[in-house]
Amino acid sequence: MKSKSKNISSIIMAVSLILVFLFMSIASYFNSGCGAASVKNIYYPDSNGNMLRAQLFIPNGISADKKAPAILNMHGGGDNLECVGNFSSELARRGYVVLSVDEYGSGFSDYVTGNVATGAGGSKEKTAKTSTMDGGASVSLKQLLSYDFVDQDNIGLIGHSMGGSYITNAALQNASHVKAIMPWGSGSFLDLLKKTKSEDFKFSVGYLNGKNDEMILFSTHLDNTAKLLQQNYMKKFFGTDKDIVAGQVYGSFQQKDARVVYTPTTSHIGNLVCSESVGYLLSFFESAMPTNTNIGSASQVWQFKETFDVFAIIALLCFVLSLGYTLFAGKLFGSLVYEGDQPSVKMNAPLKWIGALVLMVIPMLTLYKIGLPLTTIKASKFFPMDWSNYFAWLTLINAAIILVLFLIWHFAYGKKHGGNAQSYGLINSGVSWIQILKTIGFSVAIVFAIYVIVNSCYALFNIDFRFWIFAIKPITVARLPYLWGYLIVFLLAFGILNMVSVSFAGLSSDSNSKLGVLKQYVIGWLIGAGGFTIIVLIYYMGLKVNHYPPFFYGFGPFPNGHPNSLVFSMKLLTVVPQFTFVSIMNTAFYRKTKSIYVGTFVSALFLAMIAVTGNAFTF
Repeated sequence: MKSKSKNISSIIMAVSLILVFLFMSIASYFNSGCGAASVKNIYYPDSNGNMLRAQLFIPNGISADKKAPAILNMHGGGDNLECVGNFSSELARRGYVVLSVDEYGSGFSDYVTGNVATGAGGSKEKTAKTSTMDGGASVSLKQLLSYDFVDQDNIGLIGHSMGGSYITNAALQNASHVKAIMPWGSGSFLDLLKKTKSEDFKFSVGYLNGKNDEMILFSTHLDNTAKLLQQNYMKKFFGTDKDIVAGQVYGSFQQKDARVVYTPTTSHIGNLVCSESVGYLLSFFESAMPTNTNIGSASQVWQFKETFDVFAIIALLCFVLSLGYTLFAGKLFGSLVYEGDQPSVKMNAPLKWIGALVLMVIPMLTLYKIGLPLTTIKASKFFPMDWSNYFAWLTLINAAIILVLFLIWHFAYGKKHGGNAQSYGLINSGVSWIQILKTIGFSVAIVFAIYVIVNSCYALFNIDFRFWIFAIKPITVARLPYLWGYLIVFLLAFGILNMVSVSFAGLSSDSNSKLGVLKQYVIGWLIGAGGFTIIVLIYYMGLKVNHYPPFFYGFGPFPNGHPNSLVFSMKLLTVVPQFTFVSIMNTAFYRKTKSIYVGTFVSALFLAMIAVTGNAFTF
């Protein structure tokens, strides 16, 4: 029986691995504009020897004798170049050379004090910095101009959010080389407009002002982004005394003084996956510095890249589960499997669902009220990434709150109805120090396999496993040493969460029927990601309907609404898929071992890797 199970798991593992590489290769094809351009990872130094990393999109057929217009692409604060990759691929598909940059501290670029990728907003000191910081944009612009296949007279820059001010600073310093810029969703760019004369912008300017862009509302203190077109400083910049008309060209592209604002129906990070936003940007540059490829702005293929990325993520999850089951069927890790009866606390169905509901609601209640104060804690050498820190601390605090509730429940109910170390998943007849060591070895093998695949796919296809802003990115030697702090925090947190899930929520007591198995996975997901999913749905539905964000809470220097409350809501779009991935692994491995340790170690190690690979250095 065990041999048959191992064979089935091995077959699923092989098929899913093939599908991972197949789906990633197809996604890579669309990332290159359907083969219209080659994509290369490049590194180049600034004047102090700090290395910047970028992806260079080179359209087919260009050369020193057949030059092409070029565009510098800068992502938003705390993100990485892959977040704005859809814009790069669509521009390259239309014949533009594109240099998409990991800003200082982000992705694979070196971290440089004073050029923090997440330095937007906040104190007066940080606001002052936005007037001079460019995140590496000036260095990258020089790099772009160094290529002999680039048309030196047709250079454009685009930047999302904080990247909008980066490209503006770089363009103002290098105006003789720049023909057009387009910041999008950039409140820091609007701050620059207030203190810069229109005549200093010796190039055309386009701007994407999303109808639901919550960060624009924060930076402008307006209650509707449409009112931005009525502001005097905007009208002065556009050279009109009337309200600005969205989509209308003020000035002339031929004279390099065109001014255009577009209003796509999307949110701040919705711009990243919005065909309307992509289309407006393409139309703007086709007017400012045309390539005459005759590909309409509505003809877009990036959606297929996103779709096959999702397929690859699902295939990767299938590979992980089948690899785990294959390892369980082998000699080395076979002893981790527990096939005996698992005792459980006697609870009826309503009590189980109440337990799951409590565990689901606690993260919802703490996200903003505790999360916002956590943002005042500065990054450190051991915990060097702000947003990784905030969610790590929050997870640990939630675990502590849940532990207190669990102890109350244990003494009031659980202990009297069969609650003990075995029914809580802490021990079974096979648990020993040898088993714990094997558990660690199993977890390392699983996560190591994930990142061998992730790094291999990146080396082969120049893309990560991504949907929107969620990503499983390659690990680098430079980032690996920062793993340990986050690993310790997540080990503590998931040890508690798994124990409580098994007992308090009655996860261990469902039968092996199809319905029982499904209930285990559903309860596991609800506990891990259900509450955050509800917040995401409420947030974006409210934003879409009212054009104003729910959960815009005041704190500290921003009593009328702290920007980090908005960022917390946006970051949940990464947290929900992370916790979904983890909850499925967790439940699957618990069902085989009947203990919390395998799930705890795998989940903690995987999330620690996500934390150190996907966020910007801020220390």
